[in-house]
This record gives sequence, structure tokens and C-alpha cells, in this order.
Amino acid sequence: MRRIAVWYVLLNKRLFHRWSFLLILGMVPVLAAGMRLASQGEKGVVSVALCMEDEEEALCAQIRENLLGNSQVLRYKICSTPQQAREMVENFQADAAWIFPANLKERLWQAAADRQAEPVVEVIEREDSVPLRFSREILCSALFPAFSYAVYEDFVAQDLGLLEGEEALRKAYEATLVEGSLFRIVYFDGSEVQAGNYLLTPLRGIFSLWLVLCVLAASLYYLQDEQRGVFSWMPLRHRFWFSFGYLGVVLSDAVVVMLVSCRLAGVFTEWSREVPNALLFAGCALVFGNLVRLLCGTARRLGSCIPLLLMVMALVCPVFVTINSFLPLQRMFPVFYYLKATYSTYHGWLMFLYMGAGLCLCALTDRFRRWMGIKKKIRD
Repeated sequence: MRRIAVWYVLLNKRLFHRWSFLLILGMVPVLAAGMRLASQGEKGVVSVALCMEDEEEALCAQIRENLLGNSQVLRYKICSTPQQAREMVENFQADAAWIFPANLKERLWQAAADRQAEPVVEVIEREDSVPLRFSREILCSALFPAFSYAVYEDFVAQDLGLLEGEEALRKAYEATLVEGSLFRIVYFDGSEVQAGNYLLTPLRGIFSLWLVLCVLAASLYYLQDEQRGVFSWMPLRHRFWFSFGYLGVVLSDAVVVMLVSCRLAGVFTEWSREVPNALLFAGCALVFGNLVRLLCGTARRLGSCIPLLLMVMALVCPVFVTINSFLPLQRMFPVFYYLKATYSTYHGWLMFLYMGAGLCLCALTDRFRRWMGIKKKIRD
């Protein structure tokens, strides 16, 4: 144990003399802190110029309060006149403009009487896009409560012929409203799905890609040291397990940095879940990095493969988006299991199988490479 501790300290000390390793190790906490600060600022994927021609009208004030109170996705800019809202769209200061007319209530009640959806708000956009379509859904949801009550009131008066007072109608209408959410969204383990900031959502996936980058960089360092003859004193049969220890030294630092970064970024769940998953992920990344090293064989080949592997993992794994058609390919990479295991115990157990299968492949590949090397020496 003392010898292992000495080797760990010496290898760690040697790594910290590499500027490239320090740069890789320091980039993630800086990214986490920067994203956390950015998420606390002005948020919104779409900016909307909001104009109320009659701000004193009760309905307009209610809709405005509703929109501004739920502005996590949209960023509103209040305009005093319709012309100002139009100019903001024309000058690329806003993506869309919503102009609420002074007679908004009359228009909604007229649409209810006509029994059809009629335009009541003027929407100005330079182009049509998916975020803008989503913003219009938010606008419709803000208008729907008033329109729904107008349809209800017209139906009671015209179809049923009941002449009830405003207070009685409102009381009967509100008695049928459903309070709270109709749906409860949970993960497989029963934990609640919390609404998060869209800027911080992909950070866990980015951190996992970074940890794989660390183990691939460590594999590159190992091949460079092997090429320089640093391990020439060590028998070949011992180098296989020594390579795991070499890469494990890098991963021990990277795991700590990743956990701290998750904490700084605000994507941390709880210690009892994060620490075991991070350790299992480190084990999976260890066998993955060693297998890639054995398959590449030289530092030049591995260096050229690292960017390609990271791009493929960022594309197929659920880092930014989830594409189910890539599922067979996703199972090849440890990032997939770590991201799924955060909210699924089942994928945590799968990481044990991934480590076992990866270790067997590493052993077979190493045995095959040594056999090929002996055969080449005999032939020469």
C-alpha cells in the first residue's frame, strides 16, 4: 500500500508539471461558474416587444402580469406605442412584437359570440421559426382563460337562456376549474422532475464529455511515455495493469473536479447519488480509454481520433438532444450510461456490465497485440 501511495503521488506530481493537463483540468470549473453567472442574468430564447394600447384595462393588466410572471423562456421588452414595438422588430432589437388593442375584451367576447377563433392580438415577426411558434403557443395560453369564460358566458345566455348575474356566473365557472397541474412527471425511480434552466441543462453532458477527454489525454500521455522508454524497466505482462493505474491517477483528479463543477453549476442532485454514479462512470471511462489506446497503438493515431470520438459522443449521446434512433450506437460510450444513471438505477447497474465487458475486451486486445509483436520479432 505504501508503494502504491508513493507511485500515486509521483505520477500526480508529474502530471501537474504538464501545462496541457492543467489547462484541461481548469477549464471545467471556469465553464461551470461562467454558466451559473450567465443563467442568473437575463434569460429567454425569444425576445418579444410587448405593447398594451390600454394598460389600464383590467383584462390587459391581468394578461400582462401573467406573461411577465412566467418569463423563463421568453424575454419581454415593454413598449409604450405600437410603432415602437414594430420598430424594435425592424431594427432586430426583438424577435417578435405583440400588440394588444384597446378593445381587447370586446374582441374576445365577439369571437366567443361568433363561435370561432378570430384574431384579437397583432403579432409581428420577421420570419417563422420553431421558437417563435412556441412563443405563439404561450400567447394563446395567456388569452385562453378570458376567451374560455367568454364562450361559457355566451353559451349560458344564448343556448341555455339563463340570465344569471356576473357574480353567479363567475362563481359557477370557477367551481369547475382544475387547480394545480393535470400531470405529474417523475423519473423511473420516483423522484420528481424539477424544471431547470435551459442554459444549465446540457452542462452535465458537457462535464461527462470532458471526463472522457481527460482519460483519452491520459492515454495519450501514456503512449508518449511508452514511446520514450519510460516503462522499459517494467515487464510487458505488468504494463497492462499498470496502464489502468496510470489512467486512474488522472481520473481521480478529474472526478473530484467534475463533482465540484456540478455543484458550482447548480446541476448537482444529492451526494448519495452523485458520488457512486461518478465513480462508476470513472470506471467505465477508464476501460474505454484503455481500449481506445490499445486499438490505436500510437500517440499519433490516438491524437487524431480524440476529436472525432468527442464529436460522435456529443452527437449520439443525450448531451444536447435525445435521438432514439442512435440507441445502439449510444451503448458503446460511457457518457450514455452516466447521463441515464443520474435518474435511473437500472443504468447504474448497466455500468457494472459495461466495465466487465470493457475489461475483457482490453485483456483480449492486449494479448493479441503482444502475440502480434512476438510473431513480428520471430519473423524479423
